[in-house]
Amino acid sequence: MNKRWFLSTLLVCSIFLSSCNGSSTKNTVKKSSDKPKSSIVSKEVIKKDTKKKAPIYRSVYTGLKISKKQYKNIPFMAVIENSRAARPQAGLSKADIVFETMAEGGVPRFMALFYSNSPKVIGPVRSARPYFLTLSVEFNLPFAHCGGSSEALNRIKTDSTIMSMNQYAYGNYYWRDPSRYAPHNLYTSAAKLRKLIRVKNYVHKPKSSLKFSTTYWNSNKTNIKNINMRFNSYYSTSYKYKNGLYYKYMDGIASMDKLYNKPLAFKNIIIQITDISTRKDTRLNIKQTGNGKGYVLSQGKLIKINWKKSSEKSPTIITDKNGSVIKLSRGNTWWHILDSSCKLSFK
Repeated sequence: MNKRWFLSTLLVCSIFLSSCNGSSTKNTVKKSSDKPKSSIVSKEVIKKDTKKKAPIYRSVYTGLKISKKQYKNIPFMAVIENSRAARPQAGLSKADIVFETMAEGGVPRFMALFYSNSPKVIGPVRSARPYFLTLSVEFNLPFAHCGGSSEALNRIKTDSTIMSMNQYAYGNYYWRDPSRYAPHNLYTSAAKLRKLIRVKNYVHKPKSSLKFSTTYWNSNKTNIKNINMRFNSYYSTSYKYKNGLYYKYMDGIASMDKLYNKPLAFKNIIIQITDISTRKDTRLNIKQTGNGKGYVLSQGKLIKINWKKSSEKSPTIITDKNGSVIKLSRGNTWWHILDSSCKLSFK
């Protein structure tokens, strides 16, 4: 009896345990099948959320895409001579913007802004004038020069905000080219000037009020292919439009970059008309604040503009007849600041 009872009890327990194990296995399988599915979804979501696009770097002076290395470049400006003995100049084709305005003797000088590129030769470098200082203040940039007018040098001496890189004070960052006669043979480089800028703690973030667009010039505007500017009996300059660029000529001769042996060609031409007068000491007064008229040319087309600059530190804003800010084509710009007496013609 006891033996039979024991065997019955053992059989019941075995069935019960088997039943429990089966239920547990079923539940475990169900849970394990849910887990991988949930885990896979979670990983996919994380992968999508953490995927980032590569950053796009652009020059604020040209609107063009540049590399991360170029983006970290230190911007600066340089006063470049433009007498016949100084031509062809070196490095100008690599400038983001070149300003051209009158100097004594009837021949303009250039103030070139470098950021995206790093020319190994820049020059010839010449002396500063008050209106070049105003350009450096507007863009908050240091500038290379060799001496200057008494008015310009006095301001450099008394105004700590002027970031001068005068060759007379920092001769090791310049050199003379023996193949040319002084004073038309002073040169420097982007590497040397950027080294000096670090030493002087003149490093500033690039800033510009210029706006750029790839479609702005597609709309109907006046078609113009050639520009002619007659400043006086000593100097004239012109541009011929070809393949999206304006090729520069000076006194009827194609302008070249001595360093790269290539023509000077720019995407945009700005003509800012203002008042330029000669003082008794033969120095010039150039009106850079206030407002005035002018033109912008790009993509073989022309727009009449109004310009306005409220103070020396404020940007020069260029707008159309409706007051809308004009957008330039992405690329380098040649910017004229010239007197209303200059003879202009467009074809």
